[in-house]
Amino acid sequence: MLSTNFPIQESSSPPTVRSLAHQSRGWFLLIVLVSAIPAFLEGFDSELYFFGSPYIVHNVHGTAALLGSIGTGFALGIAIFSIVGGYLFDRFSVKYTIILSVIIFALFTIMTGYATSPAMLFIARFLVGIGVGIFQPAIVALLGDIFFETRGRAVSAFAVFFGAGLFAGPLLITPFLPHYQTPFLISGVAAVISLIAFHLVLPRTYKKVEKRTVGISGIFQRNVLILSGSIFMFGIALFGYLGYYSDYLLKGLALAHGTAAAVASMGGLGGLICAFPIGYLADRFGRKYIVSLAALLIMIGSLGMFAVSSNVSALIVFTFTFGAGWGIYVDLAATMGQDSVNDSVAGTVTGWLFLIFNVGALLGGPIFATLMPSGFRLAGLVTLGLSSAISLFLTLLTRPVLESNILTAE
Repeated sequence: MLSTNFPIQESSSPPTVRSLAHQSRGWFLLIVLVSAIPAFLEGFDSELYFFGSPYIVHNVHGTAALLGSIGTGFALGIAIFSIVGGYLFDRFSVKYTIILSVIIFALFTIMTGYATSPAMLFIARFLVGIGVGIFQPAIVALLGDIFFETRGRAVSAFAVFFGAGLFAGPLLITPFLPHYQTPFLISGVAAVISLIAFHLVLPRTYKKVEKRTVGISGIFQRNVLILSGSIFMFGIALFGYLGYYSDYLLKGLALAHGTAAAVASMGGLGGLICAFPIGYLADRFGRKYIVSLAALLIMIGSLGMFAVSSNVSALIVFTFTFGAGWGIYVDLAATMGQDSVNDSVAGTVTGWLFLIFNVGALLGGPIFATLMPSGFRLAGLVTLGLSSAISLFLTLLTRPVLESNILTAE
């Protein structure tokens, strides 16, 4: 039975997300699962684009340099609107915030597949980034702020669905290549279906507490500041990976398309398999320690992927390891930020951490591209390996939070 500090609402009162989640484990699981579906769409769309990007860029008559520019535009859209999603969680209806952002995502993931020029492709990816930028922090805040005791497990659902999307993306797009339009159409249709489920399940109101009892300055606690540095460095590592790892497998290592797809899909499979167990450990033993564990897995995977050359078995292991950490790290870091501040700004602190993460992401592609003249290996070891090592070190400086900060008013 889930423990909580607030009473069940009377039947005459309109239900809230928290009151429904408190009524039964079934309602809690349904809310978590339906809320996490956009994470699958995000991961699926990301891998559709990044794995298919050499073909997409060629089809719109772009140059290799366009890969980095489009990745940066995508990250820019996410970065600009990350704080917006978290802020709207604290101030307005999280339900309608997420619905609007998923609509934006659906329209422009389809446009990605049918873009006919570099400018059209850039606009499509930028606007997909805006949709993702809003729903990422809003959903993670929604999942993490239901119960203090279940934050790790609840946000792990986001990570599991995200990992499933990453795993499915390369495998689904490969049979269509070089004709990649249909998978993006599937992504858009799936987004519409997720909207219907989300609308039917979630009530309009999240929680009945005063919306803003603490200003934005209230989020700048010790843990949040340290996590900001750590998540910034991870953003650099992740978008170096997303922007160039498939290119590294296909061109740097000259792997066959099917083999490269199998290796790339391991990043998603790692998150899919490991996110929930890691989230459970975070609730059981303390989120501080498991955030560091996730960062350690990222570092091991980052160094290994670019140190084993074309050894496919080793590439699979290290890509899986990287994905196991990546799949849950950002979401767990966000829950630790939620642990460290007043409940009334849980969304804002989540949005802040996603903002800083995506500012780092803006640099990942350009740093990797700058180092490319020295070869894929050096570029990967620096962009991913060094950045993830610094990220891990910073997590070790955080302090554990053991007492619930969930407001008792419903």
